[in-house]
Parts: sequence; structure tokens; C-alpha cells
Amino acid sequence: MYFICGPHQNSSGCCRIREGYAMADLNWEAPQYRRALTDIVQADLIMHDPATAETYVQKWFQHKGNIPTNKDHAKGTMKIIEKIDSDVIREKVMADFMETDWAIRTFADQPANDAPDGLSHSQGLLSTRLMQQARGNR
Repeated sequence: MYFICGPHQNSSGCCRIREGYAMADLNWEAPQYRRALTDIVQADLIMHDPATAETYVQKWFQHKGNIPTNKDHAKGTMKIIEKIDSDVIREKVMADFMETDWAIRTFADQPANDAPDGLSHSQGLLSTRLMQQARGNR
């Protein structure tokens, strides 16, 4: 429930939650949090990338309250998805999102190089926080 309804969640179903924040929010110790996180990852309820501290709630867009309800909502959700640093999670979120009615209506008619589904790996990588930091350090 914490990953679904917690204070860090957004319309993409993926959020960055550092272990310390989660432990503080839940008032748990590290072993308890790590055990629970492992259990829900193994149960395929969430995806978690420890390198980026990002967590995606599996089947997020299959639940009525999480489905985009109009074109602007779909565009806003896409902007959030494009900022996901974890390549594996971003690709999964993108695939799930692109199956929703409003994502199809909003992005299906765009040329491949403009459509989120056609987002090249280089464009996706350039939008990651790590690459943005690297460019800023030049």
C-alpha cells in the first residue's frame, strides 16, 4: 500500500524513494523495510532498481484511478515517464502506459521519431538524471 498510495507516488506509478525516506515514513528499521521490499519484488507486485532507488507498481495503468483520462493527462504522464532514470523500469512503464486508451489516442498518430514509443535509446539515455549531471559537469 505504501508504494501505491504513499506521498512520493505520481501518475506514472514510478517514483524514487530512498530507503531512508521509506523507513522514516513507515517508522521501520532497515531489516524490516528490506525484507518487505524483497518480498513484494519477488511477488511481482513492484519493480525496484536499487541503483536509482526507483520503484514501479506493476499493473499501475490497469487500475481505473491511474488511467489517463484525457490528452493533457496523458501528455503530463509521459513527461514524468521520460524522466525515469532506470532504463529497465522506464521501458516497462512506457510499454504499460502505451497500452492505455488515452496514450494511444494522444501519441499513436505522431511520427516515430516524435512518439514516446519511438523514443530512441540515445534520447532516453540523454534524459536520465545521470546524463544530465554529466553534461552539467562539462
